Amino acid sequence: MRPTARKLHRKLSPYLFLLIGVSAITGMTYRVGKKWFGMDGETGRLVMDWHTGAWLGPVLSPFYVILVGAALLFIVITGARMLWQRGGKGTARRWHRVMGGVLLLPLAASAITGMLYRAGQAWFGLSEDTAHLLMTIHEGGWLGRDLKVYYSVTLGSGLLALGFFGLALRRRPRRPSS
Repeated sequence: MRPTARKLHRKLSPYLFLLIGVSAITGMTYRVGKKWFGMDGETGRLVMDWHTGAWLGPVLSPFYVILVGAALLFIVITGARMLWQRGGKGTARRWHRVMGGVLLLPLAASAITGMLYRAGQAWFGLSEDTAHLLMTIHEGGWLGRDLKVYYSVTLGSGLLALGFFGLALRRRPRRPSS
């Protein structure tokens, strides 16, 4: 029996969310810390080390970024397959579905550009112009210098909210005891 996208999404997403959640939190922390709180360079490097897996060293860091990006793409793709299917009822499910639909393309773009940037730098001698373009897309720089912090906060907090609503869907209602 072949597992469906729904079954894979429901089984694997809670575990992948742990990995992806760290990336979302560190990405938001870096952008907000730099823009609104004047985060110093050393703290910024430490936060980015967690975001990019640099704490694993230069050999493993690109693999970490690809793992996180692939995990996010897996969740986005399997979730997208369920968007237009008839689903159950409930507030958490409704919010999960609406937010998933709204964040589908930005999350996919962020995952793809983050993976391409890191792999391109580590293995393919990515040009400075291409690296700049990928980071502009990844961090919302296309909105302008002042708005990219809001893009990071919206995307990161939206991803975290999706994860928490998804986790809430895993609870099964208790049957009344007879």
